[in-house]
This record gives sequence, structure tokens and C-alpha cells, in this order.
Amino acid sequence: MSASSAIKKWIFVLIPVIIVGLAAAVIGIGLLRTNPQIIPPPQRIRVAEIKSVPALSTLKAVALVEANESVDLKARVSGFLIGKYFEEGGAVKAGQVLFRIEPDQYQAAVTSAIADVTSAQAQMDKATVDFTRISDLFNKRSAPKSDLDNAQAALDVASATLQAARARLSQAKLNLDYTTIKAPFDGVISDTPFSVGSLVGPESAALATVVAVNPVEVSFGLSDKVMSGVRLGDVRSGLPGSTISNVRPKLILDNGSVYDHAGEFTYVSPQVDRQTDTVRFKARFVNPDGILAPGQSVVASLEPIEPRHVLMLPKVALMTGGRESFVYMAEPPQGGGEGLVATVRPVTLGSEFPDGFEILSGLKEGEEVIVEGLMSQGARLRPGARVAIVAGDESQKAGAQGAEAGQAPSAGEADQGAPAPAAGPGAAGVD
Repeated sequence: MSASSAIKKWIFVLIPVIIVGLAAAVIGIGLLRTNPQIIPPPQRIRVAEIKSVPALSTLKAVALVEANESVDLKARVSGFLIGKYFEEGGAVKAGQVLFRIEPDQYQAAVTSAIADVTSAQAQMDKATVDFTRISDLFNKRSAPKSDLDNAQAALDVASATLQAARARLSQAKLNLDYTTIKAPFDGVISDTPFSVGSLVGPESAALATVVAVNPVEVSFGLSDKVMSGVRLGDVRSGLPGSTISNVRPKLILDNGSVYDHAGEFTYVSPQVDRQTDTVRFKARFVNPDGILAPGQSVVASLEPIEPRHVLMLPKVALMTGGRESFVYMAEPPQGGGEGLVATVRPVTLGSEFPDGFEILSGLKEGEEVIVEGLMSQGARLRPGARVAIVAGDESQKAGAQGAEAGQAPSAGEADQGAPAPAAGPGAAGVD
């Protein structure tokens, strides 16, 4: 074998050996540089304490403002309008003269009726004298019984004539009074379709309408389902104190402000309206500044006179998994150990309030629930996960990474161990 052939043979043998050696060296170096397993830091969270707070109103209903009193002014006698003494749409006072109908013919009728009364009174006086005289004669046996009977009859006729004349005078005076139309109570008057000089009468349309605007009536309805819960004493009915006697109605105006004056109930329907499936209520409100107008739509809110206290759960802390409601809590690990871990606590809910949900069972006053940190950098909080409670300013950073309720686990993921935040009272199983 030549020298060149031997060299080539050794080259082909050494190349695989070198490659294998280099690979082993690389693997060895990689093994030497491998770090121990990195344990992620605890997930930062913020908690809120469960507190007992006064229950606010949970029952609200669209309501309609109605006039406490409303009267159509009608002409009770016929004649021409000779005067109109108000500003259309303006305020009027009780007893204020609003219209005058031409009174001449009715004044003449009064004068004539007075004359008739005077004549009838004269006849009555004469008949009385005649009866007295003949009665004396009859008692002295100087006049026959027939004369006495005739005198009695004449006296009775004169008395009846006088009564009829007086009745005609009273009617004539009433008709004369009807020519002046006055406001029956304080209120606001509408416009009128009649002008001065128009002929009006009992068959004419209403001259105007006067409505009382202080106080006013407000009517609204509550569903029969709610009222059934109230009658059964169910706190989840949403009626503070579970009795209508423990609430007073207030009003929320269109701009969201609360009306300054509370009302008082004047009527509760004894039966359910089957067309609307509601129980009707009426309440009276003072309206000194005219803020409420008949026909106006408002929101009636039932406020507790003596509010009951409830354990309030922040809405952001509530989650659901299937049909169950849960909250996350930060507690020491079972079996001991350092730090805190996330745990799940089932809860039973009562009424829903603007600031949260009432807790009927599952939590006690003073316990803390997780309200921020349900997600962090895409990692969802799971039962048993290590957590660390941070202050409010620090939690803003954690919250920016997913503390909002909408970024919490979905209901489907909750079935796998991560309950989802409740979307509302329906999701929480509350009516």
C-alpha cells in the first residue's frame, strides 16, 4: 500500500471520530450550563374586606306624574262671555275669578223672583190674619165650620205660594252666581278655546281645565313576582325590610338627580292587574317649585325608612361556574407552608345592589376576597396558585395586566377549576 493511500484511509477513520467527539463535548457543555427549574413569582392581587353596610334601594319602577286634582270648567248657564281674567298656562288661586258670562238676564230674573216673594209674603200675611180671626169667631160659635175650613185652605195655599217664590228666587240667585266662574283650587289653568264675546252654555265644550300641581300623584307598578316575594318575606325580593311599611317612595328625575322631597303612599291595589301582571301603587309628593308636571315620566325608587344591614360583596369579586357562584380568597396553604395561595369559596347571593351583591351565606364580616389580579400576563388565577397581596398603588400595575372582571376566566374554564366572573344577577342566580 502506498503512503498516500494509507493517509487517505486514516483520514476517513478519524473524521467520524472527531465529529462524535465534538458532539459529546457540546452536549456536555450544555449540561454543565443548565439552570435549576425557575419558580414563577406569586401572582400579585388586591383584596377587599367584606363589610356590613346599610341596604340601599333595589326596587325601581318607571312612574307617571299625575295631577292630584283636575277639573274641567263648564258653563252652567247660557250667555255671552264678557270677561276672561287669567293667563293661559299660568297659576291660579282658589276662588279667583276666571270667566264672566253676561249677567243681565239673570239679574233681571233675580229682581223678578224677589218681587214674587214679596207678593207671596203679603198673601201669606193676609191669609194668616184671616185664619186667626175666623178661628176666634168659630171658637165663640159666631162662625160656621165651613168658614174655618176655607180660611185654613187659603192659609195653606199662601204658604205653598211663598215657598215656591222663595225657591225661584234661590234658583235665580244661583244662575246669577253661575255667570261668574272661579278657580275651585290652587293650580295651573290650561288654554281656552273661547274668546270674549263667544256664546257658551251647558252644552259647550270645557272653557278650560284647572289642574292641581302641588301636591301631585305619582303612579307606578311592581311586578307580581316581586310582590309575591315581599308577601313571603323573601329578602331577595329587593324590597328593603321585605314590607311596604318600611319604605318610602323617592323620585329620580330625567337628569339622574334625586327629587328633594320624599313621598307617601296613598294607594296600593288590592289585586294584580292581569294585563300587565303588576300591582299598582300611588304616592303623593309635594311640589312647591313646580318641578314635577302632570304627564311627566320619572323613576320611582323605594328607599328604606329603617334600612337593614347586609354583607356586601363587590361585583368584581363575584364569579360563576356553571350554576354556582364563587369568590377567590387568599389563604395559607393547607398543611402549612409559607405565603398565600388562591382558594375558592362558594357563596349564596341575596339582592343585587348598585355597589355589589348581598351575601346570604359563605362569607363572614371581616373576611377578604380577591378583587384584582385574577389574570396576570395571560396567566389565569387557579386554585392553589401562589399569590401576594399588594397595596392599592402596586395593584394598579397588576390590575393593568388583567384585573378587570371582563378579563377573568370564562365560564367554560371555570368548570376546569377557574370560575368565571358573574355577568350580572342572572348569572349569579338572583332574580
